[in-house]
Amino acid sequence: MKKIISEKFHIIILLITILFIAFCFIQENLWVKRMLKNPKYTIGKATTDWHQKNNNGVGTDYKYQVNDKVYFKTTNCSYKKGDKFLVIFDSIKPKNATVLGIYSIENYLIDLKPPAKGWKYQDVPFNIDSNMIKKYVQD
Repeated sequence: MKKIISEKFHIIILLITILFIAFCFIQENLWVKRMLKNPKYTIGKATTDWHQKNNNGVGTDYKYQVNDKVYFKTTNCSYKKGDKFLVIFDSIKPKNATVLGIYSIENYLIDLKPPAKGWKYQDVPFNIDSNMIKKYVQD
């Protein structure tokens, strides 16, 4: 048995790698589907400028708040510290969220305060497009 394992080790490693990638892909799709099934919206604020991170690539750190809990994440969108933007999150699991880089918070909306539980789609105080959001999040 040990001989078979040692002879086929590279095939076993390749198979494990392929299964791991497939698992990650499926998990990502499930996460996105759940978020799109129960979406709410809030405003995120960049806590850093766009930067290189030691082990996580590049991005902008940001925070958003839901039900008096502050969440911290990193987006691949390029922002400056203090910039505000629209965030979509899963109303059941608010830690599952993503920045909607296709929508910026215009100057006249800077002081806008979202409700503690976030906005429902129809309550967002500026125009957004659900089809465009779905495509953006799924890509």
